[in-house]
Amino acid sequence: MELSLRTVREVMGLDPDIRLGLVLERAARRDHRLAATVCSLAAAEGHRMGTLGTALLDVERARRDEHERLVALVRREGPADVLKGTALQAYYPPGVLRTSRDVDLLVPDEDDLWAAVAAVARERPVDEARVSMLESDGHRHWAVALNWPSPESDLDPVYAAEFLSAPFVGNSTTVPLRPRWPANPLVAHLLLIAEELFQQPLRGRDVVDVAVLADAMSERDVADLHRDAAHWMLAPEVVEALTRVNAVPGLATATSRTLARELGAAAGRERERRSAAAGAGGAGAGTAAVVHYGFPLGPALSSPTVVVEQDADMTVVRCPVGGYLMVDTLSVPLELARAAVDRHPGAVLPG
Repeated sequence: MELSLRTVREVMGLDPDIRLGLVLERAARRDHRLAATVCSLAAAEGHRMGTLGTALLDVERARRDEHERLVALVRREGPADVLKGTALQAYYPPGVLRTSRDVDLLVPDEDDLWAAVAAVARERPVDEARVSMLESDGHRHWAVALNWPSPESDLDPVYAAEFLSAPFVGNSTTVPLRPRWPANPLVAHLLLIAEELFQQPLRGRDVVDVAVLADAMSERDVADLHRDAAHWMLAPEVVEALTRVNAVPGLATATSRTLARELGAAAGRERERRSAAAGAGGAGAGTAAVVHYGFPLGPALSSPTVVVEQDADMTVVRCPVGGYLMVDTLSVPLELARAAVDRHPGAVLPG
């Protein structure tokens, strides 16, 4: 595998002779997120960086360093796995940066998760928090996102951390929530990229991520991927991701081609399972997750630990970052919001 400006151009569908400034402009878009990779490759390949290039690399390195500090802060509260992000940087060639806007952390234990949320909220100037509660097979899971301004510049994207108690949420219909994290971290990260296909198409950065992971695979990793892609019900998405890699001549390898071919049968079986599950009206191998979105009720309802107050009328979550009325849609019935405010002294509606 060759990770170079040439192959990055191929990933984005750009002509090989298009000037570097336009490559960077395209790389910075949301559908690619390859700006840091382009800048660091440009430096490695001897291009003139100037003030702009140096500043962009400095900002990306500062963000990477802050992400590492955040991971250390969270792990002081309990065990946590980094989902993609800085963990994938280890698979990139030396000196080549991976663009990472936020840190996603898997914290399976509920108490540890909320302790980590509280620690980050205490140590960083958090100005936005989002809380979702997921229910599946009688178990409760959490997704909590915290945002705060960049310490570097008001022009820089916000810093963010997301805390999850389950890594694989499924597609809400035929693929259930799967709470376990695969034992092989390389395979786990590849499966996470595949899982994201339930929400959005692959970005340019995702294609590069899959390529560097496939290139790093040992025979043991290949065997683990065969097993885990089927067990985590993601063989079709893994094949799709590998097929995208194989469409880029500079990224395709014998391993990526062989995997895409050999996983085809498992992908077919998984598609058949999903079709049968859809016909039966369920996820088939588990219960599809029910997501409850948190509507903020203000900091006055905060609690040092998580408290779920639930009755026939409403569910309110109190946690270290405030109180939240849990609803099943992104729009909140006005009557329900007013009832929550009336019931909970100190609660306020946003804006």
